[in-house]
Amino acid sequence: MPENPLFAIVDVTSWEIINEEPSGAEAKFWLEQPGTEVRWLLKSVTVTATGHVQGEDWAEKAASHLGILLGIPCAHVEMAVWRESRGCISESLRPRWYQMQPGQTVLERCNAPGYVHHGKGKEHPGHSLENIRDALAGALPPPGCDLPFEATAFDVFAGYVVFDAWIANQDRHDNNWSVLVPGTSAADAPTQLSGSYDHASSLAFGDQDGRRWTLLDDPGGVERWCVRGTANRLEGRPRLVDAAARALQLASPAARAYWPERLSQVSDEDVRRVLTRVPRMSEVARTFAGRVLEVNRRRVLDACA
Repeated sequence: MPENPLFAIVDVTSWEIINEEPSGAEAKFWLEQPGTEVRWLLKSVTVTATGHVQGEDWAEKAASHLGILLGIPCAHVEMAVWRESRGCISESLRPRWYQMQPGQTVLERCNAPGYVHHGKGKEHPGHSLENIRDALAGALPPPGCDLPFEATAFDVFAGYVVFDAWIANQDRHDNNWSVLVPGTSAADAPTQLSGSYDHASSLAFGDQDGRRWTLLDDPGGVERWCVRGTANRLEGRPRLVDAAARALQLASPAARAYWPERLSQVSDEDVRRVLTRVPRMSEVARTFAGRVLEVNRRRVLDACA
């Protein structure tokens, strides 16, 4: 058996469709795994008008394993095929007897200053790290989150922002984070931050190999590509590394020290072992993603020093 066998691709054509997921621009379906009550969200890849097949599926799969390296509680993702269409499935993060409320609902409920939900466009007023911190006050970290200090929900969310900066995820909008609110059958349970999910807009998933080659051949190409990365769905669209640094400033001193230290411990070999196992990635996409992760790790650590 090879040292690093490719991750499996699961055929979910026969899985029962439970319902459609209304959020997001693309069609998504909740499926139930046969013989279980486990629900998975099926997301297909985007095929552009020119026929270019984007890499949301491999980006999601790679990110889920990179999140493990960083200690981020995140959704379990598998590569998938459904009726001969490429995609991935993401296991539900909602425990039984809980509601999963997106950031939009959380911010509206607490009347976050200046917040107005904008599903599209460049303006996202009030979707700021300060408002998110205040909205998460009193909530606990995600289920199963194991940190070596007494963390708040925002301490973990700050880790998500560091993670976004590392993997070049520009799509942390107000429906791409959630809290878990106990229902009437679990009224005494605490409200918790959900694990992180929906990392498809990462690792240059939408670029074509020709552009990747051009950037790799240019001595400063990958660095310039990384520097242009912005948190497009936060108020003011800050650069990803600036958002990470600001999130840590707003977090506890323990979190401020923990996340950069954890990132510094991820080696290039750790990253290589993940990327070499991800199917459907071209070799140039794999190489480019590895370089992005290398450059962004340094940039995040420098910004948070």
